[in-house]
Amino acid sequence: MRILHRHILATFLRNLGYTMAGALVLFTLMDLLEHVGSLVDNEATISQVGRYYLYKAAWIVDIVLPIAMLMATLFTVGTMARYLELTALFAAGWSLMRITGPLLVLAALTMILSLAWREYVLPEANLQRHRVWEVEIHGNPDRIRPTQRIALTGPDGRLYFVRRFDPNTGLVTGLRVIAHDGAVVTERIDAVRAEWDGRHWTLVDGTRRVFTGDQEVVTPFDRLTARDLTVDPKSLYRDRIRQEDMSIRQLLKHASLIRQSGGDPTGALVDIHWNLAFPVVNFIVVFMGVVLASGPRKTTIASGFGLTLAVSFGYYLFMNFGKSLGHSGTVPPLAAGWSGNAVYALICLVMFVRARR
Repeated sequence: MRILHRHILATFLRNLGYTMAGALVLFTLMDLLEHVGSLVDNEATISQVGRYYLYKAAWIVDIVLPIAMLMATLFTVGTMARYLELTALFAAGWSLMRITGPLLVLAALTMILSLAWREYVLPEANLQRHRVWEVEIHGNPDRIRPTQRIALTGPDGRLYFVRRFDPNTGLVTGLRVIAHDGAVVTERIDAVRAEWDGRHWTLVDGTRRVFTGDQEVVTPFDRLTARDLTVDPKSLYRDRIRQEDMSIRQLLKHASLIRQSGGDPTGALVDIHWNLAFPVVNFIVVFMGVVLASGPRKTTIASGFGLTLAVSFGYYLFMNFGKSLGHSGTVPPLAAGWSGNAVYALICLVMFVRARR
């Protein structure tokens, strides 16, 4: 690697580190000032507060990273333009892409790392953050991993309702299972108790109703081995994650369950495309920053900060507006998730054609 490229990368990483550190401190302080009253009222311990903001830092990194990438690019390339280093390199026959190639390679790697971060780190961090805030600090019931009033859709498409579940013994109290074909209920099972033997559920004291047209067949039972029930204790005790906090893999399973139950998976599909599209912005903003900072207008700290705010605000506006349209069914999931990237990629191409290169 050339000395010039090492210098550019070192300057960029230094600016990126300063920006990320400043953003973490700023966002944490703003959130702390907003919630300090609630923390004091609930007598939150230092350990609880520390873990809450540690988990929240994962979300801050995810949201701020594109902004930091853009700002670091503007300051790095803008400094070279301000001190005529770019002009000298252009005169020596270097193209803009040759000069800033390492930044684009680093942006592509960051895009991949951002996708992995959203897939493997962020969902679990969000889950733990909500648990610390709701359960440990505020003392609310654990609705993320509940043991009472559980409702879920099984792999077979049936709806399972449980009044109480003991994760230690696998004992279920108050079980109701509903099978349906679209909006029509075809079967209903009610049991006072359900016991897990390691392979199947044994239902105790209940009834099984089968609906065929206008006919209803009711079969009472004292004990019934229900080998066709596909939900096991692990499924009952798994985390109930909000859709907006799911990873792509979880969203794919969620969309599949919605289809099996006859629902509309459009919202989950929109979130899948949105999660795939968001990391790409790390590459787009670096490319845009290179083109903007290499122009004849000198990039100062104030102008660089202003450009960062304008570009970031516009991008988040486009992305979230497209996401809202997708959730409402106005546009297809693919267009809803990728609309912001498409618009900004087109702007980048137009700017690149007109730039000094």
